[in-house]
Amino acid sequence: MTGSVESPIDERNEELTVSVVVCAYTMERFDQTRRCVASILAGDRHPDEVLLIVDENPMLRERLREVLPPEVRVFDSDGHGISDARTMALRIAIGSVVAFIDDDAWADPSWLSELSSAFHDADVLGAGGRVEPDWEDAGAALPPEIYWVVGATYRGHRTDAGPISRPLGCNMAVRREIFLALGGFPSAFGPRSGSKMSSNEELATFTTITNHYSDECVHYVPTAVVHHFAPLSRCTFRYVMSRSTVEGTSKADIRRLFGSSVMAADRTYVREVIGSSVLGYLADAVRDRDPRSLRAAALVAGSLLVTAGAYLTRLVQTGLLSPRPPAGIARTSRAESMHQ
Repeated sequence: MTGSVESPIDERNEELTVSVVVCAYTMERFDQTRRCVASILAGDRHPDEVLLIVDENPMLRERLREVLPPEVRVFDSDGHGISDARTMALRIAIGSVVAFIDDDAWADPSWLSELSSAFHDADVLGAGGRVEPDWEDAGAALPPEIYWVVGATYRGHRTDAGPISRPLGCNMAVRREIFLALGGFPSAFGPRSGSKMSSNEELATFTTITNHYSDECVHYVPTAVVHHFAPLSRCTFRYVMSRSTVEGTSKADIRRLFGSSVMAADRTYVREVIGSSVLGYLADAVRDRDPRSLRAAALVAGSLLVTAGAYLTRLVQTGLLSPRPPAGIARTSRAESMHQ
């Protein structure tokens, strides 16, 4: 590898073992969690283990233990929020590779075999697959440019296999020992018990990894597909603006931590995707008198403006402070050049 530290991994001739982790926190997703686990167990690559980490909900833990197959190991999280739950899973997993899928997502039959195949290349330390939105109401679907609002692969994301800056959290896998050695997932980022007050834990985590090893050690696997539930409540203008505020604030914190180069993929996304998309939607709205195109233009433009405003506001608020790495992130050794 070309990074500052050589990869200690040499598994070319060793059998790959894979643990799959589902993190849950609410009874509202009880049936979805069961569907998620069922899709994992029905896949053409059976996991070596399935771990289900429950965050601050003993009732949910007990109900899941009652209904899930005995091979699924259910634990209480020893922390608070998704990042702590994922890091705990890394500590207790038996697999050399740990794959993560959200409790409100379900996997294609070939998901795990396709995602884990990336790790037959010893230089690959992390991987992510494609996430398709599973709309509760297809008529209220968001424009593809902002699918990231519902945790799905958005227009502007890489479409072919190859290096990326970070995967989407509901469809990713990592080499367990490498990620543990660098502190796991940062507890300062990521939602806590379903409240989306912070975000971009994947960007913080994988920037640490690529800085420490190589810009090309995280790969996109488009054939590894999961379907992520997108409720109607997350397709409203109000929710999109709220989520964009969190996005901008979190991105500013990450920019302060890692430097301006960490925003390279986001700048490309705005420059090459967002501007032309808004103009295209507006043109369609005028030409076809299409209210759906006008809604799409408003959502995309509004999301950009709110995200940028929150980002700049956060930088101004914290501009005189020395950046300190949040808990769970190791100091990195060089600036990142990202690929998306």
